[in-house]
Amino acid sequence: MEGPRAARKEELQDLIDLINYVFRVSASKEPDMHICFPLFISENNLDNLLVYADRKTGKPISHLGLWINDFSYFGESLKIGYIGSVCTHPDYRGQGLASKLLDVAFQQLEQNGVDLLLVSGSRSLYVRAGCRVVGVVNWYTIPKKEQDVWFDVTVDPPVEPLNELWMKEPLRTKRGLKNFEALVEAGALPRCMGSKSKVYLASIGGVPLAYVQAVHNKDGSVYIYEWAGDRSVIVDLVRFVANNTESDTSWPVPSWETALLEFLSKMEAPVTKTGALSGTYKIIRFASFIEKVGRYLAEAFGGSPLTGFDQDGMQVLVYEDEKLALPPDEMLNLLFSGKLPDAVPPKMQALFEKALPLPLPWPIGFDFI
Repeated sequence: MEGPRAARKEELQDLIDLINYVFRVSASKEPDMHICFPLFISENNLDNLLVYADRKTGKPISHLGLWINDFSYFGESLKIGYIGSVCTHPDYRGQGLASKLLDVAFQQLEQNGVDLLLVSGSRSLYVRAGCRVVGVVNWYTIPKKEQDVWFDVTVDPPVEPLNELWMKEPLRTKRGLKNFEALVEAGALPRCMGSKSKVYLASIGGVPLAYVQAVHNKDGSVYIYEWAGDRSVIVDLVRFVANNTESDTSWPVPSWETALLEFLSKMEAPVTKTGALSGTYKIIRFASFIEKVGRYLAEAFGGSPLTGFDQDGMQVLVYEDEKLALPPDEMLNLLFSGKLPDAVPPKMQALFEKALPLPLPWPIGFDFI
């Protein structure tokens, strides 16, 4: 057995075959993982596709893929890592290959300056490595009500107006127009669900106002998974989708979308469930992450920037003359779920009550891996 190492160009098709076999063919689905993820499972990303290969056949038999991207966090530039398509051929399971690949992946994430890791899954492999479910999301069912549609609606418009709106979002991956086009065409999340993706654009006089990505399921239900633009228009646009859908329209809205939550409350949209964000998270470079987020907090809420460092297995926050040291799990829950531990210093507590939970990148929508 050879590895762990990066996949080679001549192995790419065999790697695609392995990924498709595990995730699609073995479940009697179309072998289309490389179509779902054209940027991720590609020749341009070979350095981040980690494998073990069988020395006799020369074919990959275990895989863990990384996708590394820049993220704009209220003007601060974070580097975000994603893990996906983690699989081992059935004939080679039980040897801990995925765990060994994950160890190498963490080293590679560190070397590439990644601040935060997002994983779309929550399997024990990731939990053992310190990835955790965090955050708060309300799932709304959008009521069908009469509506005066005051804007033009275009279904599946060109990507240019979508990109124009996306670039104004305070929390966004840096896609670029070409990559955005590829992601919209692939529609990874709905394709993996066996559903279809539609994009609805609201505009007036040719000026784009907002868009939503709606996933239409075979049973007629609809899920809203990505949005951008004016929040009041987004709410009206989602209502338009709901009014033109035979079944229910569901919308998961995270806690930091305060304007949307207020609009939905006034709309009297029922909350069907409250849960955590999809997937799991892990801070890879704590000091770097806190430095960048701390600058945002200082600008948004006043006071000095928050800083942090690692010390003896603990993560330490520093705010003016106060310090708070927590194990990584508790720090994740503090920052991303707003769960304050006992004995938080008073200045920090005042800041945290205003600022937490932190807004987060979210592994759904067109960025799903």
